[in-house]
Amino acid sequence: MKSREVGAELLVDLADNLTMILTDKLGIDPNKAKRAAQDAAAHIADNWGGQSVYIPMDLVTRMNTRNSDIYSEFSGDNISELVRKFGLSRQAIYRIIRVERQRRLPRQGSLFQNM
Repeated sequence: MKSREVGAELLVDLADNLTMILTDKLGIDPNKAKRAAQDAAAHIADNWGGQSVYIPMDLVTRMNTRNSDIYSEFSGDNISELVRKFGLSRQAIYRIIRVERQRRLPRQGSLFQNM
């Protein structure tokens, strides 16, 4: 497969995946989602076209592990330490803690559920 064909296939796949995310996870009208996804793919092609780009396969896993580590190490008064350790802004650390807290809440059952 030629480089141009691979690039075109990547952009089509990107648009398809973005459409799915916008409709399934965000509830956006499928036609609007498809247009937005195609616009995003075109924008990426305009800005990155002709360049070799490496996309690491384990990026999501690494980010999830990092976010879990941040939440586990958070003690309530060590934001500055976490900022330095993970190289993120205070706002990013607070956002990660908030998201991780929300993600973990549904896993906890009620102590009084079966009473």
